[in-house]
Formats: sequence, structure tokens, C-alpha cells
Amino acid sequence: MSAIKLKELCEYLDELMFVSEFNDYCPNGLQVEGRSAISKVATAVSSSLETIQQAVEAGVDALIVHHGMFWKGEPAEVVGVKKKKLELLIKNEISLIGYHLPLDAHTSIGNNWKVAHDLGWFNLTPCGYVNGKAMGVMGFFKPMTREAFGKQIEEYYSHPINGAFGGSETVESAYLISGGAYKYMSDAAKCGADCFITGNFDEPAWHDAHELGINFYAMGHSATERVGPIALCDHLKERFHVDTRFIDVYNPF
Repeated sequence: MSAIKLKELCEYLDELMFVSEFNDYCPNGLQVEGRSAISKVATAVSSSLETIQQAVEAGVDALIVHHGMFWKGEPAEVVGVKKKKLELLIKNEISLIGYHLPLDAHTSIGNNWKVAHDLGWFNLTPCGYVNGKAMGVMGFFKPMTREAFGKQIEEYYSHPINGAFGGSETVESAYLISGGAYKYMSDAAKCGADCFITGNFDEPAWHDAHELGINFYAMGHSATERVGPIALCDHLKERFHVDTRFIDVYNPF
């Protein structure tokens, strides 16, 4: 396996993810600086303590996540669990790199468009705008029952559905925006989608699906946002020939 300089990796990722185009809720790119030479990379959904511990055990040089450590509006003090995370990263010279909205929006390896490509959807259009940038994708597919469509996405995400089926029994279009986006259901209905797929749900979602006449599939915030980190892992291995791995920490939510 090869090695790459941290600076080169970050510059490449920032360009790949079009970081400068996003107004995000967190910093995108390098968040914690580690060693300068990178030969082993891990990707993951979140910078949880368990994820960082597994990165240490795996001996990685850089950990790339969708949910980083620092968010606008959160307390600035480095105490408690945040202190533990930073201690582990700094002590083991592991760089933490995060891409939030850019990894949702990416049209080839992102959390949404990658699904549409993998499932063979066609006539794809951007949707689900956040701060002026489209995060999601809407597409069409061969008509099938909503139950068959549900089984297909359950298998894809390896996650059970929490659903509310207020739309037609035969479906041929879907609006997908990963993560905590159940409030985009009304936008999906306005777009004429038969199905709305996201990660999370809350009490109003049941009523909204029936009142809006749409089939709602909640596949788990974490499950819907594993797609991009896994795809990025594969991309970096092919691009730089470095040792890469996806750290899969259990999270049913």
C-alpha cells in the first residue's frame, strides 16, 4: 500500500466535496491535525467515542466522518467526552476530517445520489434544499408495489422500515434525503413523489403521510448515512492505493 501527505489528502477531499460552496452547521475538512503522512484511512458515520477507539485499535492515521466533533452553537469547553475524544486523537496522532452537507449532496458518492444510482433510478433531479444547496435526489423506477419497494430498500440499507403508507399501492417514484429530514415530507408530496425516504421520524410523520397521500419510509438516520462514508472509503482506496476501512459502529437510530 502507498502513503499520502495529510495536506494532499485534505486538499483533494475539499475539492472533491466542493466544500467552498456550502454554508454548513459545522466546519468541513480537517478538524483535528494528526501525523503528516497517511498510509491507513478509516471512514465512519460519526465521531463517537467508540468510533475513535476503534480507529485507535486499527492504527489508522486519518479518520474521515460525516458527523464531526464541532458544531455551531454548541458549548466551546473541551470537557467530559469531548476531552476524551481529543485526547485519543492527539495522543495517537490521528487526524479527524469531517464532511457533513457536502457528503449528503455529492452526486456520485454521496448519501443520496449513490443510492439512486445503485438502485437504478432514472430521470434523476436534485431536491431537498438546505441553505441553498440540494441535498437529496428524486427519481423514477419500474412500477412495483409499495411493499416490494420497501423490501428493496430494507435490503439495501440493512435496516427495518418505520413507515406510514398514505399513498398509492403501486409506486414508481421516490424522493430521498438522508438523515434527520422527515420534515421534508411535504416537499416530497409537492414534487409528486409516490415515496419519501429519509432517516428519522417523529409523531407528526404518521399523520403527515396520510394527509399528504404519500408513502413514508424511515430507514434510520445512521443507516441512511453509512452510504457516503462507505463509498468514500472505496474511492480513496482506488484513488490513492492506501489501506482503507469503514468503521461500522452499531446504531439503530
